Amino acid sequence: MSQISGQTTSWIKDRLAETTGLVALFSESLANHTTFRIGGPAEIFVRVETEPALEQLMLITDEKKVPVQMLGQGSNILVPDEGVAGVVMMLDGSFREFHFDGERVDAGGGVALARLARSAAEKGLVGLEALAGFPSTVGGAVVMNAGCYGVEIVDLLESVTVIEPSGRRRNMLPGELGAEYRRTRLLGEPSIVTRARLCLQFGNGEAALARMAEINSQRRSNLPSGHPNAGSTFKNPPGEFAGRLIESCELKGVCRGGAQISDCHANVIVNLKGASANDVLELMLLAHHSVKIKHNISLDPELILVGELRERWIQGISGDDSE
Repeated sequence: MSQISGQTTSWIKDRLAETTGLVALFSESLANHTTFRIGGPAEIFVRVETEPALEQLMLITDEKKVPVQMLGQGSNILVPDEGVAGVVMMLDGSFREFHFDGERVDAGGGVALARLARSAAEKGLVGLEALAGFPSTVGGAVVMNAGCYGVEIVDLLESVTVIEPSGRRRNMLPGELGAEYRRTRLLGEPSIVTRARLCLQFGNGEAALARMAEINSQRRSNLPSGHPNAGSTFKNPPGEFAGRLIESCELKGVCRGGAQISDCHANVIVNLKGASANDVLELMLLAHHSVKIKHNISLDPELILVGELRERWIQGISGDDSE
């Protein structure tokens, strides 16, 4: 991890201390903030409580060209063991609020998607049930275009508000997101989703709650429990299931260090005990290599690989994808 200079760090500390609505921690372990329980320290970890504070933070980091990494609920991310240079931010405070207006809901980027879906159903608003099982924030769901059971969040969006590195606020329509399967053009960009306005429908709230309970029960039965994990490791290729492809290569239960390709679901890697990010990456590369050889299909990570992990992944599969 290439850290920012001591002089820049000191300057940023002073600017953060002067800004209301920012709570900064230094050398904060990111393993404590990810469902994988893996990851080294964030050089600067900041909880952002208001939109003006976020605008100011973006201006501060942009002035010194300090890298910024967004962290939602930490459920689909792999953080390097060396940690993350620059600023890692988490939306808090007003970003975890939402308001209903008829069939529309205005939700902050830090709102838990499951909480929003349940609250909507309790008000007799339906449409979010299929997405209720995603352990994601609204902002993260927008960036990744979360989808399940034939519903993608882009289908429900009316507009999205983002703040760019310059601190400028921008409203985007769904068509501007370039939404595809499990991605939008915001993925990998430094802009931050601060709010989303969704269009739902009045319907049978009790049936919606029952449907959510059914989906969550099915999700729990299909996914491993008892060990930290980050959910699906790879996206499903067109017309296929990543888990089936990996299982066909007889990789269920295979371990590297403290990580294991789950013997319950082959598209999930679990942290058995003290797994490192490198352990997980080694299993990901093994799965990619094995599926490529047997099925001539390249698996694409659904996990967000932070920092140098993305480069290591690209280097690791270069031989496979050139065959």
